Amino acid sequence: MTASDPPAVSGKRARTRALLVEAAAQLVRERGFERTSLEDVAARAGMTRGAIYGNFRNRDDLFLAMVSARWEPILPPFEPGADFATHMNRLADAVIAALPARRAAAVGAASFQVYALTHPEMQARVAAANAEIYRRMAEGLRAALPEGALPIPAEDFVRAMHALIDGLVFLHALTPDLVGAPTIRAAFTALARATTAA
Repeated sequence: MTASDPPAVSGKRARTRALLVEAAAQLVRERGFERTSLEDVAARAGMTRGAIYGNFRNRDDLFLAMVSARWEPILPPFEPGADFATHMNRLADAVIAALPARRAAAVGAASFQVYALTHPEMQARVAAANAEIYRRMAEGLRAALPEGALPIPAEDFVRAMHALIDGLVFLHALTPDLVGAPTIRAAFTALARATTAA
C-alpha cells in the first residue's frame, strides 16, 4: 500500500470506487487531467457528485487512485538467485508487454504529471507515494540479488529504473517507430552488459 492508496474497501463500495476510477481514467484519456471535472466523472459513471465525495475526500484523491490503478510500477517477478542480466531481460519483457496499456494511458499520465508539477501539495503526495514504492522495490531487489550484483545502491537503482522506464514508455507513446521494442530491449541489454563488464 502506498501513501496515496485508500483504506481497503470491499463489496458495493469497492465496486463504486472502481466505476468512478474507470470513468475518471476514460475522461482523462480523452480530455486530459485539467479538463476533467468531478461532474464529468460522476456523469460518466452514472452517479452523482455525492458518490465521489462518499468515496474520495476530493478531486486529488480520486485522481491519485486513478493513477495508482492505471500506472502501477512495471515490476516483473524477481527470482532469487538469478543473475542481474536475467533480471534485466525480464524487466525488458515486462516493459514491452506493458506498452499497449501505457500508450493508451499516456495522455492522462502526462497531464497528471503537469498538474503535479504545478501544484505543490500534489507534488508532495506523489513524492511520498513514490518514496514508499522505491523503498519496497529496493527491499525486493536486495532480497532477490546477491550482494554487489547491482551497479549502484538498490535505492538509487530503483529510482534510475523508474526514470528510464517512464522515459522509454513516454517516448514510445510519442514516437513508436523510433522507440519500439528493439530499442527498449537494447537499453536493458546494454545496462546488463555494462554492469557485467564493470
